[in-house]
Amino acid sequence: MPKWKPEKIWDGEETFIIGGGDSLKNFNWNLLKPLLTIGCNDAYKLGSDICKICFFGDSNWFEKHEQRLKAYNGVVFTNSGKIMKQNIPWVWSTMRKGIGLHQNAVGWNKNTGAAAVNLAMLLGAKTIFLLGFDMQLSKDGKSNWHENEVSKPNPKIYDKFITGFDHVNNGLSKFPGVEVVNITDNSRLEFFPKIGVNEFWSRRAG
Repeated sequence: MPKWKPEKIWDGEETFIIGGGDSLKNFNWNLLKPLLTIGCNDAYKLGSDICKICFFGDSNWFEKHEQRLKAYNGVVFTNSGKIMKQNIPWVWSTMRKGIGLHQNAVGWNKNTGAAAVNLAMLLGAKTIFLLGFDMQLSKDGKSNWHENEVSKPNPKIYDKFITGFDHVNNGLSKFPGVEVVNITDNSRLEFFPKIGVNEFWSRRAG
């Protein structure tokens, strides 16, 4: 497994984190093709032209998706200690920390999305946009825009995720000048500036 030493290959750039929230079910994925993206877990299914890096931290998830991930042409990245020990040549890895933001490791912070934010910072991103960070079930009880093969919908899990993002928010001073913006309608994640999905993309379209 190739070990990655943090390098700012996206120095000063915008990066979009593709979360798993059900709010992305009808999202126009083509908007992301020209952009730098890190997709959490199942986002690799969108293809490498949309999801440039697939990040995961759950070994159970990897075991479910390993064979399909082999056909994915983007970068597969993890900080799962169990997977790192397997020395899989096509999976990139870096050191894992439990909580907080780090400059030489990726803090797990209780969920993949929060860890992906730390990875974006290590890559040098200056502005990090969050997509699909609902932090709640949809009205019809769905947890994801994709089929979840690992766990059943559980509304209580989001309180843990939000606690993890509290650690991210408290660690922002370690990355001066970096901003995190939440582009998720009706998100329960309140730590970062928010902008509505339609408003954001309308502004970018000029």
